[in-house]
Amino acid sequence: MSNQLRPTRINDLIGQEDIINNLKVSIASVKARSSVLQHCLFYGGAGLGKTTLARALANELGVKIEIANGSAISNNKDILPYLMKMEKGSILFIDEIHRMNRKVQEYMLTVIEDFRLDIVVPATKNSQGETINIDIPKFTLVGATTEMGDLVQPFLDRFKLKHFMRPYKVDELCDLILINSDKLNVDMSNEGIKVIARASRGTPRIANNFLEWVRDYKIAYNISSLQKEEVTQALRMQGIDENGLNPVDRDYLQVLEKLPKGTAIGVNTLCSALNIDRQTIEQKIEPFLIRQGYVAKTSKGRILTK
Repeated sequence: MSNQLRPTRINDLIGQEDIINNLKVSIASVKARSSVLQHCLFYGGAGLGKTTLARALANELGVKIEIANGSAISNNKDILPYLMKMEKGSILFIDEIHRMNRKVQEYMLTVIEDFRLDIVVPATKNSQGETINIDIPKFTLVGATTEMGDLVQPFLDRFKLKHFMRPYKVDELCDLILINSDKLNVDMSNEGIKVIARASRGTPRIANNFLEWVRDYKIAYNISSLQKEEVTQALRMQGIDENGLNPVDRDYLQVLEKLPKGTAIGVNTLCSALNIDRQTIEQKIEPFLIRQGYVAKTSKGRILTK
């Protein structure tokens, strides 16, 4: 997503009202006490705005933010450069924190509880090994994850603030698209906005990606104001139908449609039929189809419900 479209303040965020209201309480308390925000975890599907929320949180608190990705932290030395930059109240934001090596998660227990780095200096021919303890300023660890269950339990327990980010409603996405279409100078009817919102799987990132594509379509075809028909055609060029289904979704549903009515199919059979890995099916394809009522999970497998 373009930084041009990314909100920078809490009050500019659309949706997630419960989280926003809770964070406002925490922010007000931290400021009144001249204290440091408790460690915070945002969990939920991809593209819901966890990184945007972390940046806005830092802006509201007036503190520095360092951003890392869990997939790039495979040992303790990978995270030390970030920790050494921490100042009082700073935020260390780790996206995909569940992908951070489990040993690093365990190492972080002392760091985020006692604000101390334990650095092991290995033995050499001329000296014995030792552990150097370095105190660091109190900071806030903010994590983002789509797989909260993959975090080591003691590490998970250290996050005092845990916020579940739900998929967005169509009307919330309409508000978001309206604001961002103005930022991109895209003149579009309300019905056109609804087409994008319904196709966006409850996900702001997808909505913004579609909006930027529709902007490009408008420029390419020299359209002054986008109506429902033009927006629908623009999305069809990307393989997105009026129900927000993409080609892979339709292939998935076609496999189930070929079965006798009410027949369940196992996920491994679906993987073979579609030539797609299980993780992609369970995390990228099925959530939207289940939310929209196309598919249901049963003890025997997946069944078509529409």
